[in-house]
Amino acid sequence: MYLSIVIPAYNEEKRLPQTLQEIRPYLDRQPYDYEVLIVDDGSLDRTVSLSQEVEKTWKQVRCISGSGHHGKGACVKRGCLQAAGENVLIMDADHATPIETLDFFLPHRKEYEGVVGVRSFCGQEGSSGKGRRIIGLIQQLMAHIIVFKTAVADSQCGFKLFSQNACRTIFSRSLVQGGMYDVEIFLIAQKHNIPIYSQPVRWVNKDGSNVNIPRCMLLDPWSLVAIRWFEFLGKYN
Repeated sequence: MYLSIVIPAYNEEKRLPQTLQEIRPYLDRQPYDYEVLIVDDGSLDRTVSLSQEVEKTWKQVRCISGSGHHGKGACVKRGCLQAAGENVLIMDADHATPIETLDFFLPHRKEYEGVVGVRSFCGQEGSSGKGRRIIGLIQQLMAHIIVFKTAVADSQCGFKLFSQNACRTIFSRSLVQGGMYDVEIFLIAQKHNIPIYSQPVRWVNKDGSNVNIPRCMLLDPWSLVAIRWFEFLGKYN
């Protein structure tokens, strides 16, 4: 297996089917074997049933469900530790960064264990784009103040490619179950000297996000403090 794609999903019955429709033509044109892992985070809508319907007609798709609602970090961890591919791509269920971006990521994987997106162009297709972007900038600033020892261009971009070895190293140690898992995986990569290349990407906000802005503002700082505390206790060694 050359490529595994991990898509975390929580109540994505409206956006996920379109994303799967959009990425399949690209993937089917590629000369390599691939799999698409839809990892459900205890959705209350038809996310699981729709994913299981897709499984019947698209043999490369597998829906991983049944674990309840724990958060995006826990969801991504489950998928990455089950991924069979030599390369593991994490992408969001809204397809904010086009799948064709892989054409620019995979060549860098020959030299780096990880290739991560940096949102150099941010389209505003959806009405919630401004708020999400502001939250992202605040999260980035807090992460550098509280957690990072080495600068990270964009920890929160949801388009990241890792080698299977890097995935095993990072996600076997990750502890954060919520949205700040992105910050944690960068810290773990830094601690274990995993070389990461930052690649500019196009990112288009789409409506339907489950991000709760007031909740993020309240809980994210505590998640960052927890990451720093885990690091102090040697949990990532």
